[in-house]
Amino acid sequence: MAISRRNMLKGTAGVASLSVLGSSPLGAVGVFKKTEMIPHATHFGPFIAKVEDGIMKDVISQKTDANPSIMVKGMIDRVYSDTRVKYPCVRKSYLEGKKNNREKRGKEEFVRVSWDVALDLVAKKLKEIPRENIYNGSYGGWGHVGRLHNSNIVAGRFFNTTLGGAVGTDGEYSNGAAGRVNPTIMGDMEVYSLQTSHEEMIANCKVYVLWGTDLYKCNKIDYVVPNHVNDIYYPKYKKAGIKFISIDPIYTETAQMFDADWIKIRPNTDVALMLGMMYYLYTSGKYDKKFIEKYTDGFDKFIPYVLGKGEDNIPKTPEWAEKITEVPANKIKELADLFVSTRTFLAGNWAMQRAQHGEQADWALITLASMIGQVGLPGGGFGFSMHYSGGGQANSGYRTTPGLSQGRNRVETSIPASRVSEAILNPGKEINFKGRKIKLPKIDMVYVCGASLLGHHPNTNELIEALRKVDTVVVHEPWWTPLAKMADIIFPSTCTLERDDITSGGTYSRNVIYAMKKVIEPIYESKDDFEIFRLLANRLGGEKVERRYTGGKTYMEWIKGFYEKSDGPVFKEFDKFWKDGFVEFDIPEEARKYVRHAEFRADPIENKLATESGKIQIYSEKFASYNLPDFKGHPTWFEPAEWLGGKEAKKYPFHLVSPHPRYRVHSQLDNTWIRDIYKIQGREPVMINDKDAQKLGIKHGEVVEVFNDRGRVLVGAFVTPNIRTGVVAIQEGAWYDPEDRQAKKPRCNAGHVNVLTSSRPTSEMAQAISANTALVNVRKLDKNEVVTPYKSTSVPDIIGA
Repeated sequence: MAISRRNMLKGTAGVASLSVLGSSPLGAVGVFKKTEMIPHATHFGPFIAKVEDGIMKDVISQKTDANPSIMVKGMIDRVYSDTRVKYPCVRKSYLEGKKNNREKRGKEEFVRVSWDVALDLVAKKLKEIPRENIYNGSYGGWGHVGRLHNSNIVAGRFFNTTLGGAVGTDGEYSNGAAGRVNPTIMGDMEVYSLQTSHEEMIANCKVYVLWGTDLYKCNKIDYVVPNHVNDIYYPKYKKAGIKFISIDPIYTETAQMFDADWIKIRPNTDVALMLGMMYYLYTSGKYDKKFIEKYTDGFDKFIPYVLGKGEDNIPKTPEWAEKITEVPANKIKELADLFVSTRTFLAGNWAMQRAQHGEQADWALITLASMIGQVGLPGGGFGFSMHYSGGGQANSGYRTTPGLSQGRNRVETSIPASRVSEAILNPGKEINFKGRKIKLPKIDMVYVCGASLLGHHPNTNELIEALRKVDTVVVHEPWWTPLAKMADIIFPSTCTLERDDITSGGTYSRNVIYAMKKVIEPIYESKDDFEIFRLLANRLGGEKVERRYTGGKTYMEWIKGFYEKSDGPVFKEFDKFWKDGFVEFDIPEEARKYVRHAEFRADPIENKLATESGKIQIYSEKFASYNLPDFKGHPTWFEPAEWLGGKEAKKYPFHLVSPHPRYRVHSQLDNTWIRDIYKIQGREPVMINDKDAQKLGIKHGEVVEVFNDRGRVLVGAFVTPNIRTGVVAIQEGAWYDPEDRQAKKPRCNAGHVNVLTSSRPTSEMAQAISANTALVNVRKLDKNEVVTPYKSTSVPDIIGA
C-alpha cells in the first residue's frame, strides 16, 4: 500500500470536499463515505477513533478520561508517519553474506526483501545460535498497552516456548536501584505500591515535600491507560492550604502550580541533605524516639555513622551537609523542625535512585521519615509513587485483564540493566551483583521487539560500539527508530491502532477494562508481532511448536478469555463490552480512606513487614555481609564520580539531568507533529539558567552544543530562571540522529541525551543505571559554523523500495 502521511492528508481532504457535495440539499450525486467510531486506548489515554473509508481522521476522548492529553491527538500522525517501516528489510552487506560487515551497522543502505526471505534468515540464525547467547532486549512493555500484543510479553513467550528461553534483563531501568534495596528495608519495593489516597492526603497533610517529584507532568501517562483523575485533585490540594516544598534542581510545573518553596539542591546530594537533617533531629532530641524503638531495627548501628563515629569519622552535621548540597545549614535545621512539628509527607521520586549510589536515596528517605515518626499516619510518612500512573487514587480492589503467559525461561543467565554494553564488549567478565559473583554472558544475537534499546540505554556511543560486535541484530518496529536503523533484519510490525487487544484503566484505580479495537487495517506489509512470532515458531518446529506458542487460540479467543478471567464485577457480556468499548467499576468509598502502612503502625507484630526483623530495616545484616566498598549495611553518603563538588567540574561545569518528557512517553511521539510544540529549531531543548546563559552569551532559541568525553549533541537553548545555576536539563527520549554516520563518535543532531550519560553502575550491589550522574559543558556555536538541518522523519536508503 503506497501511502505517505502527506499524500494521505491530501487524499482525505479531497474525499471530505466530495462528501459535502454529496450531502447538498440540491440533491447532487456525490461520494458517500462510510464513517465508523471505533474505541481504542493507549498510554496517553482512551479515545474514540473517527474512521472514514478505512482512514483514521480524528481522535475523540472517551468519557472515562477526566482531562484528556493533547498527546492522544498525535496518534493519527504517528500511524501514517513517513517513518513507517513499510516492508521487511535486510542490511545490504549482511544479506550478501560479506565478512567483516558488522561495522557497517547503522551506516549502509537496506534491501527490501519478501517476508519469506526475512523469516527464513531469522529462523536460520535462531537455530544456529545457542539460546544462552541470544539477548532478548524486548524490555519494558511501554511499546504496546494491550495484554495480548504487549511486545515484552509476546517476545518472552516466543523465546520461552520455542527455544526454552534467552538471556534477558535482570532488574529495570526505571527502578533498578530501589528495586534491589527497598524489599529488604520495607519488605516491599514501595515504588509501585498503592499510595495513601488523595482524600486522606487533602484532609490531613500540612506539609507536602516534593522531593524531586513532578506530579503534574508524570501523571499524564500510565503504564496501562491513564484517566487523568489526579488533575481533578490538584486544585483541591491547593484549596486545602497545604504547604508545598520542592527539593529539586528544577522548579517544576508541579512546584509552580502549588507555589512551592524551592530548595535549590545540588544534583546527587540528597542523601547528604537527609543525613544533615537526621544529625540535627537526633542531637536536638526532636526525633520520634518511640517510633524508632517500636517500628525500626538497627538504628543503634546507624546513628554512630551519623555522629561521626563510623568508618569516616565525619559528623553529618547540617554544616557538613551545606558544603555538599549548597543548602544553608540554617535552612536544613528549619526544614527538619518543620517536618517534625506538623503532619508531613515526603513524596520521593525515581530520579534520585537513577544516579551513582542510587541505592542510598530511598533508604535514607525512609530512615528520615522514620525519625520524623509519621509513617502510617493519614497525610504523613513517605511515598515513592505519587507521580506514577495516577498514584494516590483509590483502588477498586479488583484484578483486571490478566495478560498472556510468558512461560518458563530456562536460561538462567541475565544481564543487569546497566551492563548490556559491557556484557557484549567483555563476555565472561565477572562482576558483583546482589551479593554474589556473576559472569556476563557472550552475546551473539540481539533481538528486540517493540522496545528502544538505543533510546533508553545510557552512553549511546558505547552501545553502538557494542552492537557492532554481535553476529546478528533483529528488530520488530512499525517505525524507522534509531535502533531499527542499526538492525541487520527488520520486520515491519503493526502499531497499536492496527491490532485488536484488551487492556485495563488506571494502574492504581483499576476500575476500567478497555476494548482496544482495531481502528484501521495494517498498512503497507506490516504484521502483528504475535503473527511474526507465530510464523517463526512454525519455521523452528512446525505446527507443534507453533501451537505451543499460540496456545491454539485466535486473537479474539485470547481477548475474550482475558476479559472473562478478570475478577472485577463484569457488568456486561463480552459482545456488549466489545461493542461499547469499555466497562467501568465503582470504587468503594472505604478505599478512599486508605493510608499506606497504617496496618503496620496499628500492630507491628500482627502486621509485621517481610524484612529481617519484621520492622523497618535501618541497618541490614544481609547487606552488611556483602562486604562491598560502595554499599554498606546502612544508608551512607558516597561522593559521586561526577558531581559539581568534584575535580571534574573544572572541565565540565554543568551537571546534566535527564527528566522524563512532557509531551512523550520516552521516545514515543517524537516522530509526530506533537514535537513542534516544544522543539527548538527541530531539536530537543536544553534548560539552562538565565545567568549561566548570559555568561556564555547564549540566547533563548539558539542552537548550542552540549558535550563531554562520551559525546556531543546539538540542542535548542531554553533559557529560564526555573533551573538552578550549574545545572542543565535535557529530556530523555529524543530520537538519536548522528550528523555523520561514518564517524566513530558523531555529534547527535537531535539532542538525544543518552549520548552524554554514563553507563557506570549505581554500585556493585544493584548494578543499576546511573544516568543522572553526568557532567557536561555547553558551547555557543561559532558564527560561521555549519549545522546540518535536522530532519525528524529521516529513513535509510532502501534498495528495491
